[in-house]
Amino acid sequence: EPIDISLGVVAMCKNDKNEPGWWRRAVGILKTTADNAKKGSGIVPVEAYDAVLTCMANQRQWKDASRLLNLMEQGFNPEKTSFHPTPVLSTYHAVVENCVAANQAEQAVQVLLSMNGKGVQPNVYTFELVIGALSKKQLWRRALQLLDIMDDLNIPQTVVTYNTVISACAKAKEVGTAKSLLIKMRKRGIQPNVISFNSLMNACAGARRWKDALALLKQCSDEPGVEPDIITYTNAIRACSRGGNTRRALSLLDVVKEKELPLDVYCYTAVIDACAKAKMWRRALALLDEMRQNNIQPNDFTYSVAISACGNGGQWSRALELLYQMKEKGMKINVITYNSAITAVSKASRQNVKQSSRLHASKRLASGGKSWASVDVDADVDEEQLWIRAVELLGQMKADGLEPDGFSYSAAIGACGAGGRWKEALELIKIMQFGGPRTRPNKIAYTSAISACGRAGEWEHAMKLFSDMKNQGLQPDLVAYNALVSALRVSGMADMAFEVWEELCGKEQTKPIPAKGRRASAKASASISPDIITLSNVIDALDHNEDRDNIDRIDQVFAEGVKRNIILRAGLDSSFEVDFSGMSFPVARAACRHIIHQFKNGGQSEDSLNDLMIITGVGKSHMHDSDRQGSAIGGKDKNIIGATGALREHVRAILRDDFEPKIFSNVPERAQGTVCVKKDMLQKWIAAQTD
Repeated sequence: EPIDISLGVVAMCKNDKNEPGWWRRAVGILKTTADNAKKGSGIVPVEAYDAVLTCMANQRQWKDASRLLNLMEQGFNPEKTSFHPTPVLSTYHAVVENCVAANQAEQAVQVLLSMNGKGVQPNVYTFELVIGALSKKQLWRRALQLLDIMDDLNIPQTVVTYNTVISACAKAKEVGTAKSLLIKMRKRGIQPNVISFNSLMNACAGARRWKDALALLKQCSDEPGVEPDIITYTNAIRACSRGGNTRRALSLLDVVKEKELPLDVYCYTAVIDACAKAKMWRRALALLDEMRQNNIQPNDFTYSVAISACGNGGQWSRALELLYQMKEKGMKINVITYNSAITAVSKASRQNVKQSSRLHASKRLASGGKSWASVDVDADVDEEQLWIRAVELLGQMKADGLEPDGFSYSAAIGACGAGGRWKEALELIKIMQFGGPRTRPNKIAYTSAISACGRAGEWEHAMKLFSDMKNQGLQPDLVAYNALVSALRVSGMADMAFEVWEELCGKEQTKPIPAKGRRASAKASASISPDIITLSNVIDALDHNEDRDNIDRIDQVFAEGVKRNIILRAGLDSSFEVDFSGMSFPVARAACRHIIHQFKNGGQSEDSLNDLMIITGVGKSHMHDSDRQGSAIGGKDKNIIGATGALREHVRAILRDDFEPKIFSNVPERAQGTVCVKKDMLQKWIAAQTD
């Protein structure tokens, strides 16, 4: 009898929990029974079919569930005779649950939308099931459509319905849409609860909108019957952290303590992350200690952000100490945590290079120094050799059974570059090239390796890496181009540096380049444009050789830089007040030529001329060519280079020695960072050009 078969099928489905696979036998029985029904026996009740469909959902068999539903839906067709029961609301729920369990959100939507046409009205539970599936996949637009369909079908919406859609918007960082849903809820007479606000503030945190998060926190506090909980404050802290407002994140922690809310690992981790972004490593470590005192155990992400805090603060040794603490505690260290440690080492290594560069620059300025090329190759490297630590951490990852990803290798390559270890950087790139999809070299890895080769003067390897980057379908960005130009500058490849500049500017070569300095022609993306770093490196490279062609090229580069608003940007009082501050010596020399020749070519009348004021700033010099300062400045002025007015005195020497007749200048008593060329001196020079 059909009822006996139904009981047997239900029993099979219950047994399926212990022995998976019984549902297939149950389906076979249902189909056999349907065939027998053609001969006059009865149809098995729908409850048996629902039991099988529910059993399928536990094993995510959504395709089989859809096929069984199709058999049942034949009963809706009056032109066909069906020997299966027609589906009811519970049947559709079971099929939707199958789709949701198998992460088939769109299939679940299609099942829901088909119900009304079959005469089966979906209810709020049906919609909430499907909207929940859409939320997990961040399909917020589809979730909003279902919300409108609920209105059309007069299906009552609940706070749970809205919270689910808000959550979908939050995961997609659609803060504006999520906030509009909160307004819509209130208009419908549905009072938001703390979950509503938590979801909204989570969206704000993801979008770094800390002001919106704080406004929502106030709304939550003012909402009748709603009290902010620890999740509310944690989301507000996360929003402040990601928005760069560490002070507010710390003040919110104080509020949590005052309210005596149950502090947890997530709240502390969010605050430590805020400290990490602000380089407040001492406060981060103090919070880590506070957690332990409160018997709140840090998790792997807590350690990861604490390690980042130490790395951002230049405390690489403390970062590694935290990593070793995790090992001692037997904690599982994931790739993200290792990456934080490698990044800490890499950042410290690069910081060491900057400090070394400033130290050597200061010594060169005081003593007359050595040539610009040897300085870059020999002096400005990480003397602590932290690259060794970075490579060791890669080895530890592999020993722990973890595969380093592109981020791991990129950070280690950066440390190798800072340590002047270009060969090791190339080896790591090779490992990445022959690794899996997660380890393939990215722009950061290639750029770091190019910089490593450039610092060592290995321009051919740098060029090869740049070519490999393009061949692998990675469009070099400006950082990569600047790394390449820097490598060419260090190596003295002025012609090639100029060619890269022309490529970035989208220009064809106007003059043939010698074979030794020629590279394969290429075209930069139209979205990439040179910046002040590119301009400085190209001019510094060309300035090393004073032949007429290179001087003309320098002037072309500088004029293009002015045209592109890269240098000598408008904004000062007039054309007679120009800002040279921060320029390298070669760039300042080109700037002097550009400014002075503008007066000659502009045909200014005597009445239109004014005193020329060149702002150089005090105490700044970015010179690469320290050989030239002796010949350009000479005599008693040479010692002034070691003083605070290095760039100022260099500009005065250029005006005096590079122009005929000489252009003499003075330094105003109350503006020591300024070079002044009097109006009559300009008139005298312009007049001499027309003689």
